[in-house]
Amino acid sequence: MNNNDSEWTMFNPDFSIEDVPECAGFVYLIQFPDTGEYYIGVKQTYKGLKDIKKRSNDTKDSNWPIYTSSSKVVNQYINDGLKYSKQILWCFPTVQQAVNCETALISLFGTQWQCLNRAIMTKSRLHKDNGE
Repeated sequence: MNNNDSEWTMFNPDFSIEDVPECAGFVYLIQFPDTGEYYIGVKQTYKGLKDIKKRSNDTKDSNWPIYTSSSKVVNQYINDGLKYSKQILWCFPTVQQAVNCETALISLFGTQWQCLNRAIMTKSRLHKDNGE
């Protein structure tokens, strides 16, 4: 594996990379095995699309297949040639669901020294399920 050309893999064996275009967003994990450090992030599958139900023929793909991170530290590690892996943890029909999951994961793991996340940078709306 080329250190700077890591492909996405799937955390959940029930899903494959071909399932990603059927979601609006996903939560991912980038790991640096040599240091034990990791980063949790969220990525939209399509530009400007927040709900997969609203996808149309003119919906444009995001750069998710080649995306690494918005984190300067993560991208610096990658540019420096550190070995890394990119794993999609879960896919979601709405970006809001993906953001809520990312927020929960960073809340749980963000204080561990190995976690490269330095902040929770989202404004999350909590939509009630109305008992459904």
